[in-house]
Amino acid sequence: MLIKLASGDLRFDRPIDFAIYNADGALLLQKGQVITSDILLQRLYRLGYRRNSVHAGGFGLKPVHAPAIEKHPSPEANEQDAEGTAPSSDADALLTKPSSLPNFTQKVEFFHLTTGDTKDVLRVELVGVIPGQALIVQCVVDEHAAALTVGVQYDARLFTGSRLFKFSTALLPEAAGPFGCYFLRYPEAVAQALVRKHQRVTTAFPGELSSGEYQRAAVDVVVENVSTTGAGVSAKEDFLIVGRTARLRVDLAIEHRVRPITVFVEVRNRRQEGERFVYGLEFSRMPEETRRDIKDFVLESLALQ
Repeated sequence: MLIKLASGDLRFDRPIDFAIYNADGALLLQKGQVITSDILLQRLYRLGYRRNSVHAGGFGLKPVHAPAIEKHPSPEANEQDAEGTAPSSDADALLTKPSSLPNFTQKVEFFHLTTGDTKDVLRVELVGVIPGQALIVQCVVDEHAAALTVGVQYDARLFTGSRLFKFSTALLPEAAGPFGCYFLRYPEAVAQALVRKHQRVTTAFPGELSSGEYQRAAVDVVVENVSTTGAGVSAKEDFLIVGRTARLRVDLAIEHRVRPITVFVEVRNRRQEGERFVYGLEFSRMPEETRRDIKDFVLESLALQ
């Protein structure tokens, strides 16, 4: 007997305790999957049913429910965990090799797929997980996006919390799922990079910096690095004073588009390198849309490194 899903049956970012079916009894999602998309959650409440007995799922997958009890890792696993939580150094990232992906309790900022023979990025959205067996994704709607292809090995980069995860994956033999979803093979080995809170991305694009002084023209600068909280620039002129406010204008390339960005900054430090003057700038005032654009630029740059 099928029972319509009721409010509270499903929890966002938590494994489900039962299989979900449509009104005709066809399987929609298996027990143990993790719902990470609000759109998928609302569709399941609208179309989904549950039953008391558990049936084997489709797609050649056997769901695994993540245990709630605490595991006691082996000495080898302890050593591995110690590597993954080692204190960060001056290096930008700390690479480790955990055996699996984490529980996705934080928002997935991006999930990018590439192949070895191309630099084109295929952007997908993570909408569910069958621990140890499959990742459920939807392709991000983009007129430039290529389709997922059976038999192709993909290099994946996934950013969540403060970590960047890298692994190899491919479509499972029966890859098509409900609501336009696809099933990717759960990775056997994962490398992760611990990203510092204010990770800087090395850049080399032009910009304009205005000191705010009366009748002084904007000065051409080279933006040498960018983070979500500030930027480093260099100029031929020594025209800024530490502690003063200035205005920075740049063009950021984000997802095949160039977006003009204007942000007020505070000059935090200054030094001279050869014939150029280098300034450390902290972002102070900007619209929320501009803040999101800068964050997208930094995260996308990290994913392509």
